[in-house]
Formats: sequence, structure tokens, C-alpha cells
Amino acid sequence: MSSTLRALAGHIAVIGGLGTLSMVLYKAALRRADIEMIPASAMPRVRWWSTHASAVLTVSLALAVLGLSLLAAT
Repeated sequence: MSSTLRALAGHIAVIGGLGTLSMVLYKAALRRADIEMIPASAMPRVRWWSTHASAVLTVSLALAVLGLSLLAAT
């Protein structure tokens, strides 16, 4: 059972780390983006991600910390 928990903790840590990294990169890219050059068809997605990026970043960071904590505990 311990190896299953360790594998699950590793997957949680990786998913959280990837989510954290992608949202940090997205927020950095959005600061440098020229909004007028973004196609109109993509703007609803840009607005949605701009609104939800902080929440996704928070959840991803929490998952990464949880996964790493579980790895340290096992």
C-alpha cells in the first residue's frame, strides 16, 4: 500500500508542479502580450483564463505542496 500511496503522491506533485509552471508562464506572457494582436476568436479564452488563472495557480500550488508533503511522509 505504501508504494501505491507514494506513486499517487508523485503524480499529484507532478500535476501540481505542471499546473503551477503553466500558470506562472501564462501570467508572465499575458503581461507582455499586445492585446490588439490577439485574434477576436481567441479573446473569449484569453478573458476566461485571465479571470481564472489565479485560482488555477492557487489550486496547482496546493496540489504540488500536498504531493511533496505526502512524498516526504512516505
